[in-house]
Amino acid sequence: MWVADFANCGAWVVSAQPEGPCGIVQLSRFEMDKEYKSLFWRYVARKTATNPTGTLMPGFSCSAVDQGEYVYDWKKTRSDYLQCEFVEFSPI
Repeated sequence: MWVADFANCGAWVVSAQPEGPCGIVQLSRFEMDKEYKSLFWRYVARKTATNPTGTLMPGFSCSAVDQGEYVYDWKKTRSDYLQCEFVEFSPI
Protein backbone atom coordinates (compact mmCIF):
# COMPACT_ATOMS: atom_id res chain seq x y z
CA MET A 1 0.00 0.00 0.00
CA TRP A 2 1.11 3.57 -0.61
CA VAL A 3 2.15 5.62 2.45
CA ALA A 4 2.18 9.26 1.33
CA ASP A 5 4.24 10.81 4.12
CA PHE A 6 6.86 8.09 4.61
CA ALA A 7 10.00 10.17 5.29
CA ASN A 8 8.28 13.04 3.43
CA CYS A 9 8.68 11.34 0.04
CA GLY A 10 6.26 8.45 0.17
CA ALA A 11 6.83 4.72 -0.06
CA TRP A 12 5.19 1.50 -1.19
CA VAL A 13 4.94 -0.61 1.96
CA VAL A 14 4.07 -4.30 2.26
CA SER A 15 0.79 -4.79 4.07
CA ALA A 16 1.06 -8.29 5.54
CA GLN A 17 -0.40 -10.35 8.35
CA PRO A 18 1.73 -12.51 10.70
CA GLU A 19 2.40 -15.99 9.28
CA GLY A 20 3.38 -19.32 10.77
CA PRO A 21 4.28 -20.31 14.33
CA CYS A 22 6.76 -17.43 14.59
CA GLY A 23 4.24 -14.83 13.46
CA ILE A 24 6.62 -13.57 10.78
CA VAL A 25 5.57 -10.23 9.30
CA GLN A 26 7.08 -8.81 6.08
CA LEU A 27 8.12 -5.17 6.57
CA SER A 28 9.61 -4.55 3.13
CA ARG A 29 9.17 -1.30 1.23
CA PHE A 30 10.12 0.69 -1.87
CA GLU A 31 11.31 4.17 -0.92
CA MET A 32 11.66 7.13 -3.22
CA ASP A 33 15.14 8.67 -3.37
CA LYS A 34 14.82 12.14 -1.77
CA GLU A 35 17.43 13.64 -4.09
CA TYR A 36 15.88 12.30 -7.32
CA LYS A 37 12.17 12.31 -6.47
CA SER A 38 10.03 9.99 -8.62
CA LEU A 39 13.01 8.94 -10.72
CA PHE A 40 14.98 6.51 -8.53
CA TRP A 41 13.88 4.16 -5.79
CA ARG A 42 15.47 1.77 -3.34
CA TYR A 43 14.16 -1.49 -1.90
CA VAL A 44 14.42 -2.23 1.82
CA ALA A 45 13.76 -5.85 2.78
CA ARG A 46 13.01 -6.72 6.39
CA LYS A 47 10.93 -9.16 8.39
CA THR A 48 10.25 -9.64 12.07
CA ALA A 49 9.07 -12.46 14.30
CA THR A 50 6.13 -11.34 16.45
CA ASN A 51 6.36 -14.57 18.50
CA PRO A 52 10.09 -14.83 19.37
CA THR A 53 9.41 -17.42 22.08
CA GLY A 54 7.85 -19.84 19.57
CA THR A 55 9.50 -22.73 17.73
CA LEU A 56 9.58 -22.98 13.95
CA MET A 57 10.71 -26.61 14.00
CA PRO A 58 12.49 -28.78 16.58
CA GLY A 59 15.76 -27.11 17.46
CA PHE A 60 14.99 -23.80 15.72
CA SER A 61 13.69 -20.98 17.90
CA CYS A 62 11.75 -18.11 16.37
CA SER A 63 14.18 -15.72 18.04
CA ALA A 64 16.84 -17.03 15.60
CA VAL A 65 14.91 -15.83 12.52
CA ASP A 66 16.98 -13.33 10.52
CA GLN A 67 15.40 -9.95 11.29
CA GLY A 68 18.09 -7.86 9.65
CA GLU A 69 17.37 -5.02 7.26
CA TYR A 70 18.74 -5.36 3.72
CA VAL A 71 18.92 -2.25 1.56
CA TYR A 72 19.10 -2.52 -2.22
CA ASP A 73 20.01 0.96 -3.40
CA TRP A 74 20.51 1.98 -7.02
CA LYS A 75 23.59 4.02 -6.01
CA LYS A 76 25.45 1.11 -4.43
CA THR A 77 26.70 -2.08 -5.98
CA ARG A 78 26.20 -5.18 -3.94
CA SER A 79 26.97 -8.83 -4.12
CA ASP A 80 25.65 -11.43 -1.75
CA TYR A 81 27.25 -14.81 -1.24
CA LEU A 82 24.41 -17.32 -1.51
CA GLN A 83 26.40 -20.26 -0.09
CA CYS A 84 25.87 -22.44 -3.13
CA GLU A 85 28.06 -23.69 -5.94
CA PHE A 86 25.82 -22.49 -8.79
CA VAL A 87 22.33 -21.37 -9.62
CA GLU A 88 20.54 -23.04 -12.49
CA PHE A 89 17.47 -21.43 -14.00
CA SER A 90 14.89 -23.74 -15.49
CA PRO A 91 11.34 -23.35 -16.85
CA ILE A 92 10.24 -26.29 -14.67
